[in-house]
Amino acid sequence: MVKRKTNIKENELYILPSPNDEMRNFVNKFKVDMMEHIVSSIKYAIENKLSIVEVFQFKNSPFVVTIAKKEFGANLDHIGKFYADNQIYELCPRVEQLRETIKKNEKETPEADCNGDDPPNSNQQC
Repeated sequence: MVKRKTNIKENELYILPSPNDEMRNFVNKFKVDMMEHIVSSIKYAIENKLSIVEVFQFKNSPFVVTIAKKEFGANLDHIGKFYADNQIYELCPRVEQLRETIKKNEKETPEADCNGDDPPNSNQQC
């Protein structure tokens, strides 16, 4: 069992290197920390009812990586699968808890149409 501790503060900027080789090395070295940062960012977004959350910023660049609310679940699914495949089971409960929170919120909040007005009809796609 791998024990990992992250020291990332909630919704703190996570700055990534810009050059490709540096980025590849960074991601390989800090993949789990980056995933934990994504989980923390999604948690922050859910708690603050944000429709989009910034998760990464590139060093010396105006570009950022964001995740939209509709993609929170897919990101958590991917991270949960990675944790399970790599036997990092101690990090799974937090991911599962956020998945449950998202499911609960979806049941409580009826979907609105693209403009946020009425529930979509069967012919409408957003």
